[in-house]
Amino acid sequence: MNCRSLVVVLCASLGLAGCSDGGETEPADQPCGSTAVDASGCDVVLSASGEDDSNDVQTALIDAQSGNHVCFCPGQYSFEKELSLTVTDVTVRGLGESRDDVVLDFAAQTVGDDGVTVTSDGFTIEHLSVKNTPGNGVVVSGADDVTFRDIKVSWDAGSVTENGAYAVYPTGSRRVIVEDSEVVGASDAGIYVGQCEQAIVRNNVVRGNVAGIEVENTLDAEVVGNEAYDNSAGILVFVLPNLEVKEGKRCKVHGNNVYENNRKNFAEMGTVVRSVPAGTGMLLLAADETEVHDNVITDNISTAVLLVSYETLAQLSGVMLDPETDPYLESTYIHDNEMSGNGGEPKNALGLLAIVPLEDVLWDGLEATTGSADLCLGSSPPSFRNFAGVDGIADSNLHSTDTTPHQCEGTTQSAVSW
Repeated sequence: MNCRSLVVVLCASLGLAGCSDGGETEPADQPCGSTAVDASGCDVVLSASGEDDSNDVQTALIDAQSGNHVCFCPGQYSFEKELSLTVTDVTVRGLGESRDDVVLDFAAQTVGDDGVTVTSDGFTIEHLSVKNTPGNGVVVSGADDVTFRDIKVSWDAGSVTENGAYAVYPTGSRRVIVEDSEVVGASDAGIYVGQCEQAIVRNNVVRGNVAGIEVENTLDAEVVGNEAYDNSAGILVFVLPNLEVKEGKRCKVHGNNVYENNRKNFAEMGTVVRSVPAGTGMLLLAADETEVHDNVITDNISTAVLLVSYETLAQLSGVMLDPETDPYLESTYIHDNEMSGNGGEPKNALGLLAIVPLEDVLWDGLEATTGSADLCLGSSPPSFRNFAGVDGIADSNLHSTDTTPHQCEGTTQSAVSW
């Protein structure tokens, strides 16, 4: 650890009124030197060295005690190594006026794949930016009570395949909140919540990603108040096969503004998300008990909402089915959304339907029990097409635009809380 950072760490951890590396007293209310910040509640305060900050920051994370706040003075921090945290109940916080004032830059990283990896409960990261990770941005695995708040994750290269797959990446965790954040440029999903229980994704901006937000194989999630634009697809609710968690249920998607998600799909070849048609506002894949309501979904060139079973996706992509995973959507309720300007230039398999404009809600028509009312569109349904799966791509005579079987009230999902 460099001398400056070590002194600041000791001052904070020992509760001293003020000290410095040169024997001069530094005011306690100016832990970042001449830059005035509010460091109240900070147990450790770090400053950028102008060189590789990996060892300084990693040492602070190793030495942190449960309940500590590890804080960063304004500046740009450079890392050649992946950072990791295993201590419970640690908050990582930037001290700038905005999240752009503290930047953790991993462009020089040569050791490890992801930027920050966390495996401990009670983790919070807030009020700073992370950029240029060679792999995923901030990864939290197998933890309870996780919060991402007011952070930005991005890549200077823009929206390219070589970027990390996921930016904000909680997986196998419980009681997760992602809020007031911004993600740009992820080559898979900007905000990804996978195999979690009780998750809230709210008031974020996601743009320039392949998928803006993805909720995958997760139980009890709420996606609310987000702005998703200029992605290949805005919001995904997925159940994928061959994972430890075999189902995804009770996702409530509401109050989001999902528009102009028309970016060319730049995901890596062979990934599931590569098969998502660019220009898709929302895509529901094999998930159960999903409610989509009171969203504004506009100007997405393929469609507003696409509903697909994994059986259809497997036929189109060649991915193997999992006999332990139900491939069908069940109990989907789509109602009271504002939809306009969608479907004007359908891409991928949707383009093969040769119908322009496509309707606002497209369904592959495959269901566990034929003829069930598992898809409800409310009493005033949007424009709709059942395109009859892969067979319907070649034969439009198999299609139906009749909403009568779907003019029903579905199950309303509760807001997620704990």
